[in-house]
Amino acid sequence: MKKLFIPILLITVLFSATALAQTERPVSIDAWHSNHDAQWYEHQAALWEKEVQKNPNDDEAWYCWFTFTKLKCTNVKDEHGGVDMEAMTKELAAIANRLHKERPESFARYIIDYLYNNLFKYGPDYLDDAIILKNPYAASVDYIEGNLLKAIKMRPDFEPMYPGYVSYLVKTGRTDLMADILKRWYNTGKFSYTMLSYAYNCMAGMEENGILFVSGEEETFACLLVQYGKGLFQDRLIINLNLLQEPEYLEYICNLLGVEATPPPADQRNMDYMNPWRENLIFSIAHTSRRPVYFTSYYIPEIFQKFLYSEGLVTKYSTKRYDNLAVKRRNYESVYLTDYMYETFVPDTFLDEQIYTLNLNFIPCFKSLLDFYKAQGMKAEYDRLRNLMVRIVENCCRMKDVNSEDHEYIMKLMERYLNEIDR
Repeated sequence: MKKLFIPILLITVLFSATALAQTERPVSIDAWHSNHDAQWYEHQAALWEKEVQKNPNDDEAWYCWFTFTKLKCTNVKDEHGGVDMEAMTKELAAIANRLHKERPESFARYIIDYLYNNLFKYGPDYLDDAIILKNPYAASVDYIEGNLLKAIKMRPDFEPMYPGYVSYLVKTGRTDLMADILKRWYNTGKFSYTMLSYAYNCMAGMEENGILFVSGEEETFACLLVQYGKGLFQDRLIINLNLLQEPEYLEYICNLLGVEATPPPADQRNMDYMNPWRENLIFSIAHTSRRPVYFTSYYIPEIFQKFLYSEGLVTKYSTKRYDNLAVKRRNYESVYLTDYMYETFVPDTFLDEQIYTLNLNFIPCFKSLLDFYKAQGMKAEYDRLRNLMVRIVENCCRMKDVNSEDHEYIMKLMERYLNEIDR
């Protein structure tokens, strides 16, 4: 019996391991939060491909297969240290082609076409000739974006696509559908608490019906989530500066504000042409709309340098001088939320905790107020603001998953801002 026991036990262990491997479930996009290497993404992509083989009608499986394949490719560097775009194009095109053949009118096909087109900005090259012959419009930008609108109506509850949905609906001015998606997104609770608080502060200090120019996608999402998800400051208009060169968005904004829509320069990569065009458009918006105009601290248009006044986290355009320090003091003392920068019980894993660097903007934005408190002998107010600034810098230490090079940069940044506080 002893001689038989070991082989039987070994067979049992091997069988259990095989069964475990066969039942291994891939990680969903919703559950994935941290960065991994190319091999991990490749493994997840392979697991999701198997899920597609099991159930070709599983839209989430198609989406995850496509997404993890893209992440695998972006983590594989070529001989020059960059992403092998040719290899990524080939792999993702294969998934898109298969969808066109097997499920041409599916939700998965609509969103993957849109994601592929946004990633590469290619024409119909990524589809087989047979598909193009069957449907000549299959890879046109208008056709792809029109199908995304169908996808939104088919699956308004598909959480992984909320950013893509909102980007498209903002660009096309479909505020009706956008409001519904943003409400759904907000109710999931899956967005950066820090960014929402920061966006709240930016808009809370503005005048009614003000226009806020922002530059980043995440910055835009945060403001819109506060407006349409939380239902606050809906009289404010958020304009994404980087989207203004998109024809649909330019037309939407200009029609909304009664401004002549001047097309951007043909060479949109040349900032010597693009910057003057963008600044002249902002100037037209400011003077034609007659609405208060503000900018976040990320973008200061050169044409307005002499007419911008910091009111805290935003700067206001004004042709008349006014006591902006008094407004800044009001915003800090009575309007802005600041408790979340001291302590919060809401974990913020967005962007691997690097989101805490966003609050560093408080230091240069409120340095003049700190100096005012000091000059006026307002010790309690000075100590409170200084403690907040120091706390903001110290919060950057929460960032754990960074390499040595990034860590060194963060340490130097912290030292620079600490020196700025007491300069």
